[in-house]
Amino acid sequence: MRRIAGIAAAALAALAAAWAATGPVRAQAKKEEKPVKFIGAAKCKSCHNAKKTGEAFAVWQKTEHAKAFEVLGGDKAKEIGKAKGIPDPQKAPECLRCHVTAHGEPAERLDKKWDPKLGVQCETCHGPGEKHFKARMAAAGEEGGSGDDKEKALVKLPAGEILARPPVETCLKCHNTESPSFEGFCFKNRLKEIRHWDPRKKRTEADIAALECGCGEKCACTKAECGGWPEPREGDASKK
Repeated sequence: MRRIAGIAAAALAALAAAWAATGPVRAQAKKEEKPVKFIGAAKCKSCHNAKKTGEAFAVWQKTEHAKAFEVLGGDKAKEIGKAKGIPDPQKAPECLRCHVTAHGEPAERLDKKWDPKLGVQCETCHGPGEKHFKARMAAAGEEGGSGDDKEKALVKLPAGEILARPPVETCLKCHNTESPSFEGFCFKNRLKEIRHWDPRKKRTEADIAALECGCGEKCACTKAECGGWPEPREGDASKK
């Protein structure tokens, strides 16, 4: 009996030791499961506003995306809202889901300085940017700089850090017949309106031509029938 009890005690001790040994792994796994936050365009600006990297923030500011929340307060939006029984489009979930980035996300997923009035920001297309922001800032710090203050080569980003090439399906979630102002959607023509290419990444004439819609001036696409991104070349995982 004593022998059995001794064996049982030894087994329990071994299990306890194994559980304790995996503690750091479990803690790390729990930490990694924490949802990535939406940080807002203002933080994206810290690295994406220089001419040498494509002035992405400045390009975004001039787009209809940046005015997406503001436009809901206009006469046209109010007229559409009235016809649909919506008294205030700027407060209606059915409008905000496509006119405000991260609408409906819990507060813990939003940066403390998050401003919904900025409309459709970078992260609607590229996904929540907290992981990317922290990783790039850490890398810049190790190199003795920060943000956009240094001339740097393109960086091949780890998978899952940020979405460099948003798929057409991301656009079609809002650019579809459910929108009362929908007039068709051509991915390639719309891409021209918001394009913010990094000039450090060299593109051939063939690369550029692949993103031209062949429908002519009056594109008949309603669901991006003319296609999306061309097949990626080697090295396309690099930063935009």
